[in-house]
Amino acid sequence: LREECGVSGWTLLQFLGDAVLVPAGAPHQVRSLTGTISVEQRFLSPENAAHLRDHSAHPQLRAQLDGMIFSAVREAVGILRGGK
Repeated sequence: LREECGVSGWTLLQFLGDAVLVPAGAPHQVRSLTGTISVEQRFLSPENAAHLRDHSAHPQLRAQLDGMIFSAVREAVGILRGGK
């Protein structure tokens, strides 16, 4: 990839208690050297969710995005009203 596209990779060792943050949209590959538990969270900003919803032809993806947008709005309204 370096010669073809100018893209360089990183290699790192992660130890007990370490966390690795991979930026949104960044391709990555993981090779586990021992038994591992992986915890991940995907983040989709409201701006990108609305953009994806408007340009998505897949009904299931649109329904998931609608649910995410609804949940975010419901939580925001609850916070503004002083409750959770």
